[in-house]
Amino acid sequence: MPNKLQSSSPTLHFLVIIASTFLIESCFWGHSLPTPEQRAEKIATYIAEGGYAPERSHAIKSIHETWWHNGQALEVVVLSPAEQGIYPLIIYLPGLGEHAEGGKIWRETWAKAGYTVFSVQPIEIGDALKDIIPFPGKPGEKVPSERLEKVGGLFGHDKPEPQSEQAIRKSELRFLGHQYSSQVSLTKRIAQLYWAHNQFKQKANTKQDLFASADLSRSIIAGYDIGAQTTAAVIGEAGGMTGHSQGRDFSPLAAIVISPFVSLSLGNVTTRYQGITIPLLSVTSVEDNDPYAISTPTAFWENAPSGNKYLLLMKSAGHQLLAGSEGSPQQPFGDGDDLLSGPMPRPSGGMGGKQPPSGVSMAGGLPNGMFGPPPGVMPDGERDTKQIAAVSSLSTAFLDAFVKSDKFARLWMANSGNRWLKRMSAKLKVK
Repeated sequence: MPNKLQSSSPTLHFLVIIASTFLIESCFWGHSLPTPEQRAEKIATYIAEGGYAPERSHAIKSIHETWWHNGQALEVVVLSPAEQGIYPLIIYLPGLGEHAEGGKIWRETWAKAGYTVFSVQPIEIGDALKDIIPFPGKPGEKVPSERLEKVGGLFGHDKPEPQSEQAIRKSELRFLGHQYSSQVSLTKRIAQLYWAHNQFKQKANTKQDLFASADLSRSIIAGYDIGAQTTAAVIGEAGGMTGHSQGRDFSPLAAIVISPFVSLSLGNVTTRYQGITIPLLSVTSVEDNDPYAISTPTAFWENAPSGNKYLLLMKSAGHQLLAGSEGSPQQPFGDGDDLLSGPMPRPSGGMGGKQPPSGVSMAGGLPNGMFGPPPGVMPDGERDTKQIAAVSSLSTAFLDAFVKSDKFARLWMANSGNRWLKRMSAKLKVK
C-alpha cells in the first residue's frame, strides 16, 4: 500500500509553494492585498453593521456612445436599473485623464440604488494624461534627454536639468493640471456639458434606449477632480456659467463633489461659493492631495453657505482612491472587473444590521497584474475597503434623502451616520 504522505506529495508540494509565496509577499509588503471576494464580503459586512443601503438593489444595464459637438468627440456612458421604470438622473463628470467609464464604483453603486447615471467626458480630457507613463528604467535612473527637452519646452526651460522619473512625472502633471483647470478649459467643458444634457433630453423625450428611464424633473450632478470643478461652476460658484443660454433649464436638485477642485490662486475663496444654495455633499480626505499641486479640497465645504451642506471627511483616502475606479490616471493599472457586483443589504431593525445575504460578490478593486502596490505605497486593504464603503454608503444616503425624500436615509444621516463612519475612519460634518 503506498504511503499516504508520499501519494499526496505533489499536492503538499503545491500548497507549500503557495504558502511560501504568501509569506514572502506578506513579509515584503507588511501584509497582502485582499482578493476581490474578500473585499466584497468586507464591504457588504461593513454596511450591514450600521451603514446605509437602499431598500433594494437593482440589476443594471448600460450603453456606451460617442457624440460629436463642434468637432469634439464626447464619450458617454449610461447606467440604469434593468427593470423598466423611471429613475432620478445623476450626471457624473469624471476627472482629468479619465474616460466616461471613470468613477465606476460610485456610478454602479448609485445605479443599483435606483438611479439613471449619465457619465459624459470629452475624449480630449480622457486622453490628457495618456503620454505621462513611467519611464521604463531602473529606480533613480535619469530620464532621457529628449523627454526632458519636451517637458522643458512646456515650462519654457532652455536647458532642462537632468531629473528623476518621479520629478519629471510631477512636472508634467502639474503643467497639464494647470492647463485643463484654466478658465478657458472650464468654459469649454461647461458648454459641452450643457449641450450633452440637451442631447440626453431629446433622446429621453423620444423614448430612446436607457435615456427613457431618466426622470428629468429630478436630476443631480456629481463630479470628481476637474469634474468637481465643472460641477461647482454650474451650481452657483462665482464666475461659473449658470446663466449660459444652454443651461437655463439645468436645475439639479442636489450635487456631489468628490475631491473638489479649489484653486486658492483665483482668490475670493470666502465668497466664491455663496451662490450654491442646493443640498451639497463634499467628499474628501486628510490625504487627498491632488497631483497638480493646485487644489485645497476642504476649502469648498468650509466656504459654502450653510443649509444642507455635508462634508464626508475621511482619514486616509488618497486622490486615486476617490476616483472610484480600478486604476487612476496617475497610476495606470491593468484592467479589472466590477468592484461592486452584488447587492448591499439595508440595515434591519431601524439602525441595526444583519449579515450580508449569500451571493454577495465583488471583483476588481486595487491594481491587478501587479506584484505589490505602486512604488512608495504600502497596501492596506482593510483601510481602503472601509473608505470605499464610507463613500458608497454615505453618498447613497444623501441621494435618497434629498432626491427621493427617503425618511430613513435622513434619519440615518442625522442619528447614526457618524457612529458608523467612525468605524470606517471617517466623519460627517453638517452645516
